[in-house]
Amino acid sequence: MTSRARPRCEVHVDLDAIRHNVCLARELAGAAEVMAVVKADGYGHGAAPVARAALAAGATCLGVAYLEEGRRLRESVPHAPVVVLTDPLPGEEDDAVAHALTVTVSTADTVRRVAAAAHRADRQATVHLKIDTGLHRLGAPARDAGRLAVLAREHGLAVEGVWTHFALADDPRDPFVDTQLDRFHRAVDELRALGVRPRYRHAAGSAATAARPAARLDLVRLGALLYGIRPGPAVPHLDGLRPALAWYGTVVAVRRADRGERLGYGLKYRLDADTTLAVVGAGFADGLPRLLGNRGHLLVGGRRRRIAGAVGMSHTVVDCGDDDVAVGDRVVLLGADGDAEVGAEEYAGWSGSSVYEAVTRISPWSPRVYRGGGADASGAEGRGAAR
Repeated sequence: MTSRARPRCEVHVDLDAIRHNVCLARELAGAAEVMAVVKADGYGHGAAPVARAALAAGATCLGVAYLEEGRRLRESVPHAPVVVLTDPLPGEEDDAVAHALTVTVSTADTVRRVAAAAHRADRQATVHLKIDTGLHRLGAPARDAGRLAVLAREHGLAVEGVWTHFALADDPRDPFVDTQLDRFHRAVDELRALGVRPRYRHAAGSAATAARPAARLDLVRLGALLYGIRPGPAVPHLDGLRPALAWYGTVVAVRRADRGERLGYGLKYRLDADTTLAVVGAGFADGLPRLLGNRGHLLVGGRRRRIAGAVGMSHTVVDCGDDDVAVGDRVVLLGADGDAEVGAEEYAGWSGSSVYEAVTRISPWSPRVYRGGGADASGAEGRGAAR
């Protein structure tokens, strides 16, 4: 019988942590309901397993960025409300209606296309109207919100929600958040005066959910907090938040190098003592940022060890001093080992990135292993497959 080789990198996802974080957010949000945002394949954790765990913990609906994500998610959660947070592109509206996806509309063209698709399918389509209150990226201008809502109603669409997106999502205490909220409330008041009364008003992502009670409204969009990640340094810590993801690598070679030697591409790392070097089978092709070279740390044997030299495409060298290291040893790229930890916030800081990029950039080639929440602890799934 042929044995199955252990992957050199793999991601472990704790679905019990996902459920715990949803419950924590529900307590925090009070009367507001929770949308579990599972775009970008569940922030690299796996959209479908995360979605099922979040719904089981009381999330009302799921959020994705694009229609294709919603269509694939529908295969795994056939009955859950799925909100697509970007207007469908021309030609996607029939697919949206066929898969019972709730779509965002922010232009008259989108309204007409979605309504026409619903008419062809002899169904009523449900939409959320997006209003731009200051991010200036997507959404209808606030002055046009009432006109667009009336147009949607006239075309037979069910306007279930109205929403906006904060420009200062990582600093929810900035006064511009109040400016955006004021603009949003005025637009919603105009809708109501015109007889359009959406069930959901939503503005708060994870950061505002944690720091701005006034922004929670009827629904909060839970992204980073869902995965146990603090959204930004200006956001207060939440007691009890549990990171759901750990990323592991494997030592594929060990060598001894002498004091004074320089190593790595560009020879930019000099050894100041005789040292054991562990070669880890992970590099920037796997999602380990190249900027971690000479400044980031990995956990080897439960100890923080510095990355020595540049991160390569498939391999990274770690300075392990005089530690006893062997081929096959597990290395923590992101996560904890005993009392030592490399958290997403610190990890992102080494490369001048964000916690969102830290987890979403992990390669699809690293299998995802799901534990808790009814998952088969022995099973592993690669990203990109329907699951």
